[in-house]
Amino acid sequence: MVSVIDSHIFKDIFGTAAMRNLWSDEARIAYYLEWEVALAKVQAKLNIIPQEACDEIVAKAKLENINFDKLKQETELIGYPVLGVVQQIVSLCRDGLGEWCHWGATTQDVTDSASVMAIRDSLDIIEADLDHIMGSVAQLAEDHRLTPMAGRSNLQQAVPISFGFKMARFLATLQRHKERIGEIRKRALTLEFGGAAGTLATLDNSVAFKCQAELARELGLAQPEIAWHTERDRIAEVGAFLAILCGTLSKNATDIKLMMQTEVGEVSEPYIPHRGSSSTMPNKFNPISCVYIHALAATVRQHSAALMDAMVEDHERSTGPWEIEWIVLPEVFILSAGALSQTKSMMAGLQAIRIVSEILSNTR
Repeated sequence: MVSVIDSHIFKDIFGTAAMRNLWSDEARIAYYLEWEVALAKVQAKLNIIPQEACDEIVAKAKLENINFDKLKQETELIGYPVLGVVQQIVSLCRDGLGEWCHWGATTQDVTDSASVMAIRDSLDIIEADLDHIMGSVAQLAEDHRLTPMAGRSNLQQAVPISFGFKMARFLATLQRHKERIGEIRKRALTLEFGGAAGTLATLDNSVAFKCQAELARELGLAQPEIAWHTERDRIAEVGAFLAILCGTLSKNATDIKLMMQTEVGEVSEPYIPHRGSSSTMPNKFNPISCVYIHALAATVRQHSAALMDAMVEDHERSTGPWEIEWIVLPEVFILSAGALSQTKSMMAGLQAIRIVSEILSNTR
């Protein structure tokens, strides 16, 4: 075990298989290859490279053709995996046609675009989970719109509310998060293709920006208004969103675990035999999902702060902060997926187990 996200025991508690797959080595290289193939197609269409070269690159740039052991060695030597991928494509192509691969591009163009593509697909998973949770919470709000409970202020009983009101408030917050996903997509899902220093200097001025626009269209991304190699606000915004989202999930989990206290007993996580059992106290039913959500959300917040540090990059191409994203982005998405997964199962089976009879008796 290196960390909980790749531990055989813990990985599906603190993450999900679907999100791990999107941030795996195989997925990363598949995004690289998709980018290189799209570039070759666009450049052949614009007569920047020969069509024969494009056909050869498309035929050879396949994930099954990549030697990952060799790529590992090349990455350790060079410092970045993109050049190793390009070199393998070049070596597979006949008659030197592979030399047209990656024409006018730089390593960071491919790396950043691959990250954006992974973010795009990750947001799809997050939005689907969010929709599922919202459906469960909306049902709880409807079912318990008249189920009385005590509102709390400073952890003391305040005035009567309904459990449905509490769930409706949670639902309204989740709806705002869904709106945020749409807003983030507009800014974050943007191609990176600027060449060595962001000016596309390798390509002829007459076709450079047309090539960029066509590449963005081919990949289903927005065309950048200008190169963003060292302008990392898009990535930082994604991290901040995940931190805020997980903060909301953790607030809900905190309320639920407080309401699950033996002395309160207002709600309960879904009952599953032996889940939440104690090794020495068989009377206990521990709030397991709440505990994990709290830990996941706290970690995501810290990762979000690291992405803020990654914004402080020097000049047109940076010397280090960029690599923070390589470490943090996979983890922040996987841990966020874990928090969503725990919330999804908890809210789908949440049980409101006690009406506060004292409130009813006091109002008579």
